[in-house]
Amino acid sequence: MIARRKSRYLLVEASRDADLVSKEGQRGLSDGLARALGDIGYMNSSPRVMHQVARNAFIMRVARGEEGNVVLALSFIKQLNGSELGFYTIRASGSIRKLDGLAATLYGAVTPPGT
Repeated sequence: MIARRKSRYLLVEASRDADLVSKEGQRGLSDGLARALGDIGYMNSSPRVMHQVARNAFIMRVARGEEGNVVLALSFIKQLNGSELGFYTIRASGSIRKLDGLAATLYGAVTPPGT
């Protein structure tokens, strides 16, 4: 029997508009996190952008217990695909639904996953 890996979700806001749905946006964020966390830390935290809730905000899934490291690594990223920006973690939660509700309150209508 394989144990299910538990996750935490982070609501993250960028200081400027950031397209993290595109492949190059995700690659840029992954490269920045890998530089800050190192290869082993990146693999242990397994960060993944679930969906973008506003032009400058997104929800990210990370492994439980690693959310502190990812929050710290996000604060070290100062550039994404050649443009200067910063990332600020608004809230962490064990449920993506709770963060979707918070994002709807903060940013208005939430963009559905995959768009």
